[in-house]
Amino acid sequence: MKNSLLSPVETRIVKVLMVVSLAILCFSHPGYSQLPSTAKGISGETVNAAKNGKIKGKVIDADTKSVMEYASIAVYRKRDAKLVAGTITSAPGIFVISDLPNDTYYVEASFIGFNKTKVSEVKILPNAQVVDLGTLTLVPSNQQIGAVEVVAERNRVEYKIDKKVINVSNDINATGGTAVTALENTPSVEVDIDGNVSVRGSSNFTVLIDGRPSVLSGNDALKQISSASIQNIEIITNPSVKYDPDGMAGIINIVMKKNSLTGLNGSVNLNLGSGNKYGSDLLLNYKTKKINFFLGANLNDNTDHGTMITSMETYSGDTTNYLTNNGNRNQSRGGKQLKGGLDFYLTDKTSVTVSSEFGKYNFGSSENSYLHNYDVPGTLNVYSVQNNNSTREGNTINSTASFLTKFDKSGTHKLEGSFDYQSRDGSEGETIDESLSDLNYLQTNTYLSRIVTSGGSTSNEYRLKLDYTLPLNDKSKFEAGLQSMSEIEKENFNFQNFDPASGTFISNPLFTSDMNFREDIHSIYSIYSGNLSGIQYQVGLRGEYTKRTMDHSKATVPYVLDRFDYFPSLHFSYDLTEQTQVMTSYSRRINRPNGRDLDPFPQYMNQYTIRMGNPGLKPEYTDSYELSTMHKFGNSFVSAETFYRSTNDLMTRMQELKGDGIVYMTTSNMNRDFSLGGEIMGNFNINKWLLVNASFSIYNYKLKGELLGKSIDKQSTNYTSRLNSTVKLSDNSRFQLTGSYRGPTVSAQGEMKGMYFANLSYKQDFLKKKLTATVSMRDVLGTMKMEGSSTGPGFSSKMKMQRESRVVMLTLSYRINNYKAEKQGPSEQSGGSGIEEGF
Repeated sequence: MKNSLLSPVETRIVKVLMVVSLAILCFSHPGYSQLPSTAKGISGETVNAAKNGKIKGKVIDADTKSVMEYASIAVYRKRDAKLVAGTITSAPGIFVISDLPNDTYYVEASFIGFNKTKVSEVKILPNAQVVDLGTLTLVPSNQQIGAVEVVAERNRVEYKIDKKVINVSNDINATGGTAVTALENTPSVEVDIDGNVSVRGSSNFTVLIDGRPSVLSGNDALKQISSASIQNIEIITNPSVKYDPDGMAGIINIVMKKNSLTGLNGSVNLNLGSGNKYGSDLLLNYKTKKINFFLGANLNDNTDHGTMITSMETYSGDTTNYLTNNGNRNQSRGGKQLKGGLDFYLTDKTSVTVSSEFGKYNFGSSENSYLHNYDVPGTLNVYSVQNNNSTREGNTINSTASFLTKFDKSGTHKLEGSFDYQSRDGSEGETIDESLSDLNYLQTNTYLSRIVTSGGSTSNEYRLKLDYTLPLNDKSKFEAGLQSMSEIEKENFNFQNFDPASGTFISNPLFTSDMNFREDIHSIYSIYSGNLSGIQYQVGLRGEYTKRTMDHSKATVPYVLDRFDYFPSLHFSYDLTEQTQVMTSYSRRINRPNGRDLDPFPQYMNQYTIRMGNPGLKPEYTDSYELSTMHKFGNSFVSAETFYRSTNDLMTRMQELKGDGIVYMTTSNMNRDFSLGGEIMGNFNINKWLLVNASFSIYNYKLKGELLGKSIDKQSTNYTSRLNSTVKLSDNSRFQLTGSYRGPTVSAQGEMKGMYFANLSYKQDFLKKKLTATVSMRDVLGTMKMEGSSTGPGFSSKMKMQRESRVVMLTLSYRINNYKAEKQGPSEQSGGSGIEEGF
């Protein structure tokens, strides 16, 4: 491969993975082989055995009546109990097994955590070669022991063909927290001390809520959503073309709770934590055969306390300037949301949903820093105290109207449409005061710098989407869709310096500006999926036309991007045995720069740092490959994944020290990066009182390119490990321990050290499980910190930040009228979001 950036060893690894994938896809496993094409007659002669028989049916959850995707179906020949064929159910819970010879069989349907269902006698005869088993029901594994009922519960992490599903209700440590808390101990996901999430080392991912884009950006959205209102979280690292291609690392889809019982039901949660942390949420639901009305509200206010130590050295000739910074760093987040909606079931095949959510958000930070600035050799020796306070707050609106029409009884032939409107208006402000002090950092009345900044922004997004699904036969289907999206954003920023002569703050035109940003994206996609000799496959292609305009108050002409992109995806799955499944996939992704990334005019960070955007910044494109396998045994499973990801036109953040002694920060498309690695995870139901979930991932990260005219080729081996163990002390009480370790990594101009932490939780049920109390402690060892360094021409820096440890949370949850969250059967898709992925 010309100009390959992989080493010979890595190139061979990639080739081996591709060969293994193709081999798996091309050859059938003998455990699922069909009967031979010839058979012995009664007299012993060889006769042709016709293979035109077909068995079909549907599988549902006996409790919730929801369809069950990925349920295993096995067909055995009755006379010798030999396994002759098998499959798994599709998204609507349907299965079809073809090419069966005339004979008598028995059929078993199964799924982890459910009792097996058996149809004892199924005859395929010359005059009756199609057998419809109708609807098969699977009952959750319940066992009555005296007066104690032991109910099988879903694993905390489940693997499906195209995603990992995190069942948040099974994570006691997440109680009283946010979506970020639930992700802290999740395979493929890392969370830093500020609650910023990354997926396989990349912070570029898309957040969906019930399958629809969030009005807030990725990490902001995750920090706002209470874990009590979440049913599960889907980690989709290689999405199909049905999804938007944004997000190099894939998609995090938050599936919100919905009630499954008729009548009036609800739940209320209250939580209180050390260090000014509290919140509450309420969910009410009224359901009949024709309508489902839901109303929810939540309130949260949290402050995370922390410390920071930074140091920077800048070099000029034989003189070195040292700047040290030691202080406190506190971050707060809060919000209020009110949401409601109606599901109208117009007919058995047509439904309409309307919903709206209104919210307020606020983020803030306060820093109290002690600075020492001095030269060696030289006479500069200044001690100062800096107080930095910033706020960011605003209002959000998210409204949706959608419909679903099914054209057949199975629901596989359908048309879906939706219109989404999102609006956000906000303001931000910051004050930075730096005053002289003595050696003991006692402040004086002499200011070195006084800055006040303020700004505002408004954003409106309109999205119209239409999806059509057509089953072509029992094994294949065709999907197609259209989408138009328009985002219009306006921003203004005002910068003021303090004038000692007048005693007032005066606007500084150098850092004051306005910007208008608009992006229109029109998309079309199609997907063909089917089954060939037991190999389930899905092939898709998406085309997108993008027109982007940025008009700046200081620019003479607007900056325009006008281009067309294509995004293919491939997914394959094969059952080696009833317990072992192999999957492989490919997708192409994009990361688009936002308005602030493109803004070329200087933005003041502090008197030592200026930030500038780059109007010529291009999107970065990622090619992602995955190969994985999962083996089930009893109620446990082990999975292994390998992945390879390469990104072109990598948007790289860089720092440059210029002649004025100020460090300028900007972003450029100057590099490529590569990740090659694997992940193994085990979910072990050791016995009725102990459940252990453990994972380990390792990948080689390589950065290739130039920065400020110098090569920055770097690589590091990154690894993470996690442990989650739950001990059931009784039917009403349980204890949970989680731990995580993240190894060191590198960036374009530096490196980060490793980090580990552990959490403890205890949960107790009262009043026949209507009331639940949970107590948890986060970072019990006080080890969760972020530490790293960076270097560049003329400078080097170090930093260490640590957030508040041993945070204690108390959460009380009460279920009104026996509220029961909808049991998303192993088949339910995204809580009614309209997403239907997998096979």
